[in-house]
Amino acid sequence: MSEVLLSLSIAYVFLAALLLLALIYSRLHWLLKVGLVTVALVFYWLSYQGWKETQGWPTTTALPERFLLHSAVIEEPDKELGTQGSIFIWVSDLKTFKPAEQPRSYRLEYDQGTHGKVEDALREMQNGNLQIGEINPAAELKESSKDQKRMGLKYPGLEFVKLPDPALPEK
Repeated sequence: MSEVLLSLSIAYVFLAALLLLALIYSRLHWLLKVGLVTVALVFYWLSYQGWKETQGWPTTTALPERFLLHSAVIEEPDKELGTQGSIFIWVSDLKTFKPAEQPRSYRLEYDQGTHGKVEDALREMQNGNLQIGEINPAAELKESSKDQKRMGLKYPGLEFVKLPDPALPEK
């Protein structure tokens, strides 16, 4: 457990103790007391869900349109365990044509097409060729929005290309 989560946990326990003391010695109706405790518990859960985004857990938000691939992990579906499978990738956004300061982890829904593309990109990276990922909007539009909502975030227009060699200045 990181120090931030430990300190937040201690702070939440302290605030819960203060709330409990205030409720024990107050003359509020018992339904209002139960409601306040329930609201406090909901806020604890919401803050924990929010902290997941800052602690390096993979996000399920949409991938950037152009990114530098750092690494990926593919978990295939397993019918015996009942898992649907996921593709975890670590990328840096290239929106400004420069890498972002820190890479971000993304979780994609598993599909065989994306699996093959990511595996090929990882193989190229092992051969020393850095990979840029691009999402082709034309291929994305072919998928209906209803199908994407039903299936989750899938990227039929995802393409990986070799990072071009840098242009050398003239002498």
